[in-house]
Amino acid sequence: MDVTRMMRPLLALTAASLALAIFAGLTDRKVNDVKPPAVLLADYAENFNDATRLEMTFAAGISGTRGILIELKNGQWVLPERSDYPANQELVTETLLALADLKAVEARTQKPKWHRALGLVVPEDLGRAMRFKVKSEEGTVLTSLLLGNEQESEAEAKQDVKTYGPQLRQFYAREEGEAQTWLARGRLPRNPNVAAWLDSTLPRHELGQLKSVSFGKGRQEFKLLRVTPDSWSMAGGEAWVSGFQTLQPDEVTKAETINFATAQPMTLRYENGLVIAYENVGAATVIWSRISARVEPIGGQNKTARDAVASLAEDINARFQGWALRFSADRAPVLLPGRETLEGR
Repeated sequence: MDVTRMMRPLLALTAASLALAIFAGLTDRKVNDVKPPAVLLADYAENFNDATRLEMTFAAGISGTRGILIELKNGQWVLPERSDYPANQELVTETLLALADLKAVEARTQKPKWHRALGLVVPEDLGRAMRFKVKSEEGTVLTSLLLGNEQESEAEAKQDVKTYGPQLRQFYAREEGEAQTWLARGRLPRNPNVAAWLDSTLPRHELGQLKSVSFGKGRQEFKLLRVTPDSWSMAGGEAWVSGFQTLQPDEVTKAETINFATAQPMTLRYENGLVIAYENVGAATVIWSRISARVEPIGGQNKTARDAVASLAEDINARFQGWALRFSADRAPVLLPGRETLEGR
């Protein structure tokens, strides 16, 4: 048997296969064979100081989408859909900076059919992507970025309402209108809850000057008094103070839309004469509050000190008058406590 004659076809087939493999390697570019830019949104990074509008769109499944709109007005970030209530200035600024600082780690697929697997289909098309759209005062879109799944995880990045600066994460992203996808690295907040984007500041004066808190009215009124710098007249005083210090609203509306006719007062009195009054009305699942401030005369107080307290009260009223702040019902021990609760019974 002529073994040489039998080997010739096999050698020819092997050579042909090798040639085809080499040709394919030279002509067929991999879907992620693209050099990543140093900064993912280079054009935006050069112009983000022009931003005056931030639109965030979140997927809501079969319910469609939900969004949060924030605009810059008179030098302050506000929520137009909340009657221009102040936004969380630090969080908005951090978000705009974080977009400018996003790094492209490496390229991913350019094929639209794989976008859904990366969580990069627009939310209006039953996709899971979150959209950050930033515009200038003229309406120019500075960037419209879609954020998808985190690398090796489909868990959506969360940010605690009370915390700034989410951890550095890697996630899939693409600019809207572009097919190219990227593995990106950054610290973008993704919280869909409006509470995170509200200015949660409350008029808390110096805790060391708080001398009493009264609850209720008429015969139902009772008071929590400071006995020493570290103790209160009721067993639950320390717990109440701790709860008050962490109090923050989760929604806001115009005060005129809430019926405060049956509201229960909560009045904080301070050593310098400042009085901060809360009017609290509870519903089945939430508590609404409106806040005002005034000054009570203090014997022996000089004019400079009186004027300073009066100015502080004016600032509080200018900031909070006309607004109703919403708190979850579990804050009732702070806003609507019973005497028995504070007495520790």
